[in-house]
Amino acid sequence: MALLCGCAGQPDISLRVHECAAMPQGRACATCFVVGNQAYVFAGRDSEGACTNDMWRYTPATDSWENLGVTPLLPRMNATACVHGGQVFIGLGFNGKYGVDSTYLQDWWTYTPATGTWLRLADYPNAYTDAATAFADDTELYVGYGFCWNYRRDMFRYTIDTDRWDSIDVGATYDGYPTRSFGGTGSSCQGRHFMGTGYRRQSLNWWAELVGGTHWEKRCAVPGQKRTLAASAATDNYIYLCGGLHYGGVNTTGSVLQDIRRYNPATDEWQWVGVMPGGLFNHICFAIGGKVYWGLGEDDNWQVNKQMYYIEE
Repeated sequence: MALLCGCAGQPDISLRVHECAAMPQGRACATCFVVGNQAYVFAGRDSEGACTNDMWRYTPATDSWENLGVTPLLPRMNATACVHGGQVFIGLGFNGKYGVDSTYLQDWWTYTPATGTWLRLADYPNAYTDAATAFADDTELYVGYGFCWNYRRDMFRYTIDTDRWDSIDVGATYDGYPTRSFGGTGSSCQGRHFMGTGYRRQSLNWWAELVGGTHWEKRCAVPGQKRTLAASAATDNYIYLCGGLHYGGVNTTGSVLQDIRRYNPATDEWQWVGVMPGGLFNHICFAIGGKVYWGLGEDDNWQVNKQMYYIEE
């Protein structure tokens, strides 16, 4: 499949793009999370194609990276992380060995950045764990939409106090929103949880809200080209979605996207607010202090990237 770098037209408003310190090692399919005013990047696939299990910490105040070393978790890519009350809940993912069921990892951990301690929790209930999405509520987490040999729309509720997983019926249908898919992205903003895009036979642009932890409700679809393997992060007011891979289906030309879109939950509207210096997919995105950072991932030449950028709203 040929890949092109896709970005046509002009943004609705154009936020300035700033370059910041590159992570010392390039990564694709890594997982990131934010605690306090620092971001953490876990695992992923390096430039040699090997899965890793290390952790890096980025401090915006000094624009610097620190290698925190290897973790107790097995090497993997496309892990899932969610932060609740300063505690990180993390695990799942895929260890990069196609054709082996056990490579879809079900382990679930809690990590305390203040002490650097890890504790293993109850395993995820099934093996659909490649690139799952997670949200945090007051006392519960919601995790689902992972991949394992097939597309699923499973969602589970994890109760923190009891270390328990329960399946929930989110009311999704094949022809409705959200569809069964892989490689979507989601973020929480204004106390609400949103998810969309991804791939199922072709790239998708659906966008929906998880309401009451019980069902999805359709929201305004993501404009522009349909995409999978994009990345998103939320500030206090918006969800920012950047890049991704547009893939129309078998034997069609794909393109790596450069656009940065933002979603306003209060109005259910999207704006095109910027253009990345280059298209990326399998990258990371996080927000700290009104700045939205993105980087790592792969470019239109399938090269693993280590550069980072940010915009400020």
